[in-house]
Amino acid sequence: MKRNQTKLIIGGVVILLIGLIVGLSTSKKDVSKPTNVKHVTDKPINLSVNATSAVVIDAKTGQVLGVKNADKQVSIASQTKMLTAYGVLQGIKSGKIKWTTKVPITSKSDLSDQDSHLFSHIAVKAGDKLSVKELYDVMFANSANDAAFALGEFMTPKGKTTQQALQMWAKSLHLTGSQWYNSAGQVNGDAFENQVKSASKTAANHATAKQLAMIAKADLALDPTLRKLSEKLTVSYHLTPSYVVTDKTDYWQLMTQTMPKLSNPNKLVIEGLKTGSTPESGAAFTGIIKDQNGHEFITVVNGAGDYMDEKTRYQATLDVVNEVLTKKQGHTFTSNQTIQNIKFKALKKTEVPVKLAETKTFWTSKKTQLKLSNLSVNTKLAKLNKNQTIGYISPALDAQYLPYTPKTDKQLTVKSGVKGTQANWFVRLWRNLF
Repeated sequence: MKRNQTKLIIGGVVILLIGLIVGLSTSKKDVSKPTNVKHVTDKPINLSVNATSAVVIDAKTGQVLGVKNADKQVSIASQTKMLTAYGVLQGIKSGKIKWTTKVPITSKSDLSDQDSHLFSHIAVKAGDKLSVKELYDVMFANSANDAAFALGEFMTPKGKTTQQALQMWAKSLHLTGSQWYNSAGQVNGDAFENQVKSASKTAANHATAKQLAMIAKADLALDPTLRKLSEKLTVSYHLTPSYVVTDKTDYWQLMTQTMPKLSNPNKLVIEGLKTGSTPESGAAFTGIIKDQNGHEFITVVNGAGDYMDEKTRYQATLDVVNEVLTKKQGHTFTSNQTIQNIKFKALKKTEVPVKLAETKTFWTSKKTQLKLSNLSVNTKLAKLNKNQTIGYISPALDAQYLPYTPKTDKQLTVKSGVKGTQANWFVRLWRNLF
């Protein structure tokens, strides 16, 4: 009798242990303890640029690198069109519209009787239909106000005004305190049929430099091809199925007329993005700038000279990036770089090399070392594929980022360097016992 009881106890213990090992192999993520790495504190530099406001951020991480009145609400003119683009891109993402969807030109977006030098527009009239893509392209490439009015009106939900649609998109991006009246960025009195009757003639769209950078970053995430669009020397659209209009772009003007006159010692490349030009905004520009090492920055300068000045805004843009590069050092962590080996008790071969799954750069002052810390990996996995995402790691950095920057932008994802198969139950049991 006693012998049978002993067998039952032993059997129960074995079953309990097997249950324990199975439970361990399927539990939640094992978050590793913070490594003993000294954290570095970084603050944005104060930009010396002659502009009302300015900001420089790392385009990939959202780290703020340089500021001047970056939280000040200012008139933004045609930089507004980036928010209109955001509404379009959300519509594309949700499947509500396609790039090929035809947009009718109504009287609200017909600017054919207006001087195109004063109110930038293309050769469309009420009754014409252009694709979403054509209007989107000319809105960026030539700052076409009629295209922005048409897209804003088309993307406005039923029962709402375009102003309310803009406010809705701004709210989704957390642009607190910003003001929106029309989708082209015209002063209210110059918005023609798009005027907001309840607002003054002088009312204008306002946002901060940081908020403009937030919109630009969101647009780039939804449409990475904006870089190529912004670099087009010509842009085309169909007035009829067989009649195509081709115009030179603002980028053509920049590259052929303006760039040769600019000081550019670091050979920075202007990849885009959107100008703003009204007497209220002055010369403004939200830029995508790349340096010779491939680092990409989002820049904003507002009030950089007279609104008709086609040189100062771009020179100011190059200057703020150059100032950052003079005072800050980039620490680039590269995809496929091995971080360390991690033990996975449930695998046949327990030692697994953990590698970075992406390349990112984080910035500090000069002559500062920056290391990675706080590796978090799911070590309970019982099977691994090579290059499988298994966790994340962070730079040992306390820095300023754009508001509402996702945590994932501030970290680096990590992956398995090898394929791993599950050990048998006895091996797993033994490893957990000892």
